[in-house]
Amino acid sequence: MYVLRNLSALAFLAAMTVSTSSLALAGGKSVIELFTSQGCSSCPPADKLLGQLTKEPNLIPLTLAVDYWDYLGWKDTLALHNHTKRQQHYAKVRGDMNVYTPQAVVNGVKYTVGSDAQQINAALRNHPSNEPEIPLSVKRDGENISVDVGAGQGKATVWMLSVASRVEVKIAKGENKGATVTYFNVVRSWRNLGAYAGTPIRTSIPVVELTKNGADAVVVFVQNGGENSPGVIRNADILPLR
Repeated sequence: MYVLRNLSALAFLAAMTVSTSSLALAGGKSVIELFTSQGCSSCPPADKLLGQLTKEPNLIPLTLAVDYWDYLGWKDTLALHNHTKRQQHYAKVRGDMNVYTPQAVVNGVKYTVGSDAQQINAALRNHPSNEPEIPLSVKRDGENISVDVGAGQGKATVWMLSVASRVEVKIAKGENKGATVTYFNVVRSWRNLGAYAGTPIRTSIPVVELTKNGADAVVVFVQNGGENSPGVIRNADILPLR
């Protein structure tokens, strides 16, 4: 498993900037979902790498903590069972049933070892170009977040995620016993804003509903398929709430 040891953070970020400048998404933002666990001894390097990726404006890196390692002696304090199911759905769609931590899924279609900078870089450079971007606007309007999805083609789902930008956890048991790990862009909740079939979708969500469990940002993305069959992400944006 490749761990980011011989590549400095600045050099890595410079490389990522070059790689993400030619993404298929016109808006330039790509989503990286890191499936990780506090009970996984191989995960801290991936968690650290994700923190470096948050500095890149063209990326939306997300921490999706899973619960299937809880039996090893430490219950992940950030895990959502829906993250476990989402990772399994990705594997089923791909047909390989390859589920592990740390695993990164890039733009909904490419999966890599979550601590391998080179694999993530390659996945970003090879975003599917045959899926046109779906127009997306996410703005704050007073005490509400307004979401506008424009006209386009295909069928997709519009997702809104509440995110905590930084969470520090002291792990008392399990494989990472004694470690303090910082997690970045931790997904705290999911909201389905509706099925998209080419016609515009407009909705507004109160900010107060999105700032629970330490969340201080919101992510919206339009993704092919439904909850049980996630596909390519057609557009995405992130917006601070505080």
